[in-house]
Amino acid sequence: MKKIKLLICSLFLLAANLHATNYDIDAGNYYYLPQSLTVNIGDSVTWTNIIGFHNVNFDINSVTGNSFNNPVSFISTPTASSFLYTHVFNVPGTYSYDCSVGSHAANGMVGTIVVNVAPSNSIYDIVSNSPDHTTLKVAIDACGLDGVLSDPGTLTLFAPTDAAFDLLPVGTLNALLNDIPQLTDILKHHVVGASVMSTALSNNQVVTTLLGTNVTVTINSMGIFIDNAQVIVADIVADNGVVHVIDAVLLPTSIYDIVSNSTAHTTLKVAIDACGLDGVLSDPGSLTLFAPTDAAFDLLPVGTLNTLLNDIPQLTDILKHHVVGAGVMSTALSNNQVVTTLLGTNVTVTINSMGIFIDNAQVIVADLIADNGVVHVIDAVLLPTPTSVSELNHLDKEYLYSVNILGEKVSNNLKNQIIFNVFKDGSVEKVFNK
Repeated sequence: MKKIKLLICSLFLLAANLHATNYDIDAGNYYYLPQSLTVNIGDSVTWTNIIGFHNVNFDINSVTGNSFNNPVSFISTPTASSFLYTHVFNVPGTYSYDCSVGSHAANGMVGTIVVNVAPSNSIYDIVSNSPDHTTLKVAIDACGLDGVLSDPGTLTLFAPTDAAFDLLPVGTLNALLNDIPQLTDILKHHVVGASVMSTALSNNQVVTTLLGTNVTVTINSMGIFIDNAQVIVADIVADNGVVHVIDAVLLPTSIYDIVSNSTAHTTLKVAIDACGLDGVLSDPGSLTLFAPTDAAFDLLPVGTLNTLLNDIPQLTDILKHHVVGAGVMSTALSNNQVVTTLLGTNVTVTINSMGIFIDNAQVIVADLIADNGVVHVIDAVLLPTPTSVSELNHLDKEYLYSVNILGEKVSNNLKNQIIFNVFKDGSVEKVFNK
């Protein structure tokens, strides 16, 4: 046990000495200059003899004959050489000393050294003390990761600035602060479990994060990039690793990844793949996907999906009707808001006591953050005007318009009404719109 304690003590001293500073004190006839000095644990002090015959005495007070009661006692051999003594202060406290030669102490050749515990310089301290990382600190504190980023060890943090967080869709941070598990995962996606200086990074290097996800390093004439984020300040060394400042927030997955990894969206993935929209939903940018579940597709008439898979242009239009060309968090939606899709069609937002609705579909899971936007899960398939559920059974017929029970022309997107779709061949079909 004693050996273990000595080893631990040695490790602490080694860590302290990595950031140690050496201070110089001049000794002359009846003086030390500076007379008082404050250092940190692990720092060293060297006394240089300017003139005369002197020593440094941290043991017995030469004037009173009593012990100085210093945390550590020692005394150097008197000498006339320029080098008097060097001491590394590894024990904190206040030290008094004098020159024990002749009456030097009585004539004022005394001094004081205060040894403080070295201030912490952990990764968390670097973030906390940075005026450009207030948002990151709020997120770290909210997730309780301050301890992880303060504890001894070796870590690398890719630290997005406040400006980087501001580039996220409006409402993203508030939504994440209300979903601590997701926010925690995103923060862990910024941390590597080893200290990696920028000089150790290489082009196309894949680095695994604490989340178990990967980020890819790109090095070119523009600089160093971690996925889509550029390193704007590199190699801020901490006691427990290193910080690289980046100009964008790293997010673990794309919108397409979220769909692909979801057990509730197998039909949507098949449709996306069939239409070749996987690239659109994977590329950098900012999009919103209203993602109908498998159960939502099952509500369509039997055979509808197979029919659409044989009519890729129409299926593509329907999928584009579910995508908005900007990242829109649920907190940025408002009642009666009209949102334009990638198809150029509109969907209407309804917010009431029941929740959030996009046309006839309810948002059942909101704000799944991706690196290229956000996903909102919905419980029905959105159909662009003039497409309706009944029309999908009449793909060979040309839709004209919809009427209500009074024969008045109405929108076929009306909710909670019975309407009749009229086709060019003269056929009419009754539809109950949810």
